[in-house]
Amino acid sequence: MMLGLEKRLQHKFGNNQQQLSSTIRTNITGYLRNMTQDELNNVNPEWKLFISDLTDRGVGPWGLWYMKTELAAILGWKRIHYITRTTQDNHHMDSWATQSKQNSQVASDFGSFAGVPINFTEHLGNSCASVQRSTYGVRDDINDAIVNYMRHNFPSAFEWTNDNVTNSLAISPAVAKLSRPMDIRTFWNATVCESRANRCNFRNYVAGEVASLPSKHPSMKVDTDVIGFIHNAGRKFVSPDYIQALLTTKIIVLAQRDKWEGHLRLMEGLLSGALVLHDPQVYWPYGIVDGVNILVYHSMFDLEEKILYYLDPANEQERIMIGQRGREIALSKNRFWDNVERLLLNGDKKYVNDYGVSYQPWKGHGNP
Repeated sequence: MMLGLEKRLQHKFGNNQQQLSSTIRTNITGYLRNMTQDELNNVNPEWKLFISDLTDRGVGPWGLWYMKTELAAILGWKRIHYITRTTQDNHHMDSWATQSKQNSQVASDFGSFAGVPINFTEHLGNSCASVQRSTYGVRDDINDAIVNYMRHNFPSAFEWTNDNVTNSLAISPAVAKLSRPMDIRTFWNATVCESRANRCNFRNYVAGEVASLPSKHPSMKVDTDVIGFIHNAGRKFVSPDYIQALLTTKIIVLAQRDKWEGHLRLMEGLLSGALVLHDPQVYWPYGIVDGVNILVYHSMFDLEEKILYYLDPANEQERIMIGQRGREIALSKNRFWDNVERLLLNGDKKYVNDYGVSYQPWKGHGNP
């Protein structure tokens, strides 16, 4: 059984967390309390209750409190598993961007501004049996569009099978080796987020720094234009222009929102077979490792150094291989069904790190 605490509820109730939590509590506990004790006792003891919070910054601390005081009192904590995208705190990249603008310390490391893990250990064994980290997976429509682009423009890259799932992975070397005339794209600039600057200060700052690189390196081809659809349209539809831009770029530079981590653009960038440069995260999607299938930059100085290194023709094969491995890990371990299997089928057998999260251990930003 999975119960989602989704954004649609936040849209309905806005910032009224008390009303939001009351509505969800009433729906879930009302259903359970309508069951007799015999009915509860006869429920298969192997069945588990998954509470899923997939909002950007979490719905607040009431979720864990509710599991302990309401659900665990009826079902017992051993049945309850909490799935959340919000497993980090103190992600304040807007503060880093503000200080950098004021002090011109563009070479300073992001450091603690990039966030730290939330400690869930106190909730294990009384509120729930596990806390599991959910991440964005591969969008099937983006993957299909890339496959169709390759099939139309480079049919020789395909094996004999017409199975898109098999072909998606099989064509990864060909995708990574595509001729890519554009050196760098961000797919973002400050015009996208002027009215929501409190979410986009860091992302805007990074785009501005990337846009300025040709002034120091005249031969560098940089594009910070927004290509294709943005906001809700970008999540629902696939732009052919966006697909073409992904597949004709050597290096894609990505940056996250100011106060939370994780976005759909990461998997989209990896699917392209380009080299993806990304700011630090506390928890990466499954199998993502700095220097293997992605590159993490820790300052603007670090970003520029890595761009120059991987645009050097002497390092082209290294760039191509990282891009290929990025595409392969996205398709082999981060499809929707991969994430669901890890969340629902492995439950209690998962590795639990020092912060109570059934996910990979956290050793600091940039470390595998």
